[in-house]
Amino acid sequence: MKSMTGYGKAKFSNRDLDIEIEIKSVNGRYLDLRINAPRELNFFENQVRAKIAQHLFRGTIDLRINYIDHREPPLQLDKVRLAKYKELIQEAQSFLGTEDNIPLQYILAEPGVIQTLNSLDTDATLIQALETTLDDAINSLLKVTLREGKEIKKEFYKSEVKIREALGEVQLLIEPYKQELYEKLKQRLEELLSKESHEVLEQRLVLETAIYVDKYDIQEELTRLNSHLDTLTQLLDNSNGQEVGKKLNFVLQEMQREANTLGSKFSTTQSFKYILIIKEEIEKCREIGLNVS
Repeated sequence: MKSMTGYGKAKFSNRDLDIEIEIKSVNGRYLDLRINAPRELNFFENQVRAKIAQHLFRGTIDLRINYIDHREPPLQLDKVRLAKYKELIQEAQSFLGTEDNIPLQYILAEPGVIQTLNSLDTDATLIQALETTLDDAINSLLKVTLREGKEIKKEFYKSEVKIREALGEVQLLIEPYKQELYEKLKQRLEELLSKESHEVLEQRLVLETAIYVDKYDIQEELTRLNSHLDTLTQLLDNSNGQEVGKKLNFVLQEMQREANTLGSKFSTTQSFKYILIIKEEIEKCREIGLNVS
């Protein structure tokens, strides 16, 4: 299990290159990678995205690349282009009737006059250094997300124990509750016997009984909650390196729905504190589950 929140950083440095890559990750429903890098490294973006997607499943990722190239750049002068610029300058001087000299640096700064002989996307030394630094930065980030993921998993297990214990206490209250319902139903039937005519009595008795049984039977909710807990445990036990955040959220949504139904049906003084524990722990798990990748 990995957290979606983390920070990683790596550096590469030798006599030729200085490279630094930082990665910051926060919560997000989907994988949203934002890359901030020098324009000349745009060729490396697809490789960054592919590498990140291998390790991170969800979250908003900010990745920054800084680099300095200390190597002497392989430059050459485009003499044809330079001669053309000179020709245009002379034509402009003739047209304006002026002999003003234009500094050479302005001509050299014109696009294409000075050219780079090689392209960075074929620079094996630079690409190897970028790949190594990216891997180190990702590993640095993963150490943080895995460490936080272990702590999150511990909290899930604690909540699971509390919920199971509370469900066990609720289970013990079912029989006394049924007896209480029986007494209420008996009282209601006695009221009906004294008020209703013989023709409609049987129909009313069946209807009242059905309403009571349907309204207050909680065994189905208890069974489903225990089943969802089993599913939750399986996800936690088999979550190493897996994308479990979305699955956990779905299971917890179902648990919350069953807990709400349980609370509406089983609202006694004795059961209230246990149902409150169940709801609180489920809500706690939902909150920390939002940070699971």
